Amino acid sequence: MNACSNLKRWIAVGLLLPTYLAPAADEAIEVTKPEESKPWEKGNVQFGGLFPIFNSDLVFGIEGANNQSINAEDILGLDSSLTVFQIGAMYRPGKSRRNQLDFSYAGYHRDGNAVLTRDIEIEGVTYPVGANVETVFNFDIISATYSYAIVQNEHARVALGLGFYVMPLKYDLNIQTSGQNTFVEGADTTLPLPVIAVRGQFQIVQSLFFNTAVDGMYAEISDFRGAIVDFNAGLEYRPWKCVGFGLGYNFFYGGLEGKGSSDYPGVDFVGSVTIRYSGLLIYGKWCF
Repeated sequence: MNACSNLKRWIAVGLLLPTYLAPAADEAIEVTKPEESKPWEKGNVQFGGLFPIFNSDLVFGIEGANNQSINAEDILGLDSSLTVFQIGAMYRPGKSRRNQLDFSYAGYHRDGNAVLTRDIEIEGVTYPVGANVETVFNFDIISATYSYAIVQNEHARVALGLGFYVMPLKYDLNIQTSGQNTFVEGADTTLPLPVIAVRGQFQIVQSLFFNTAVDGMYAEISDFRGAIVDFNAGLEYRPWKCVGFGLGYNFFYGGLEGKGSSDYPGVDFVGSVTIRYSGLLIYGKWCF
């Protein structure tokens, strides 16, 4: 009789056990769900507009050797503000989505015409007040970076990496004084610039993210000196799974100096450029 009762008891336990284990199994599945289901998309294509305010200085020749640093906006009449179209793309290969590739492009092209309000000196020649100056100052920023997420969970993603900026750069002057026309070339070259990259993404609520990125470098090689800081921060709202909109801030500093022939590729100019700008960034993106 006791054996029969024990058998019935074990059968009842066997029948009820799945009922008790089911919630625990569901909880385990929730805890161990794959990283793909976290809010970090596989890739995206981004397009937008940047509205920077510039403060730039140009030197024709070696600074200090009868060559002045000339402010491009105040003295040469270049526009201090501009509307720039930007495009970019991001892709995360692999199932973990910890690896990330970023690409972006933007062109900053300006030309201006001004009458000198003070004397300027270039290569020992003084150009007087009243001279007419036509200026071309163009540069593009083409970037490609790779980063790896050292922190990645459901609410935060922080990554470190390396990248390259490619900067086609051109600036020159055409100066007219009392019937004489003088062309002064600064640079017409393309510079490759390696950078260290830091990326951060934080989910504030389900559809709202705070994104930040910093790229930077400093190098002195042969007759070249270069420094870059490119900082972005902003909020991104994703009303739908594959569509997002962002509002952010971009700050850029670039100091580039060449002293002629150098071991560094692209340095075949004598002069220096200091580029500073900051402005509002508005963009939309499609993700997958």
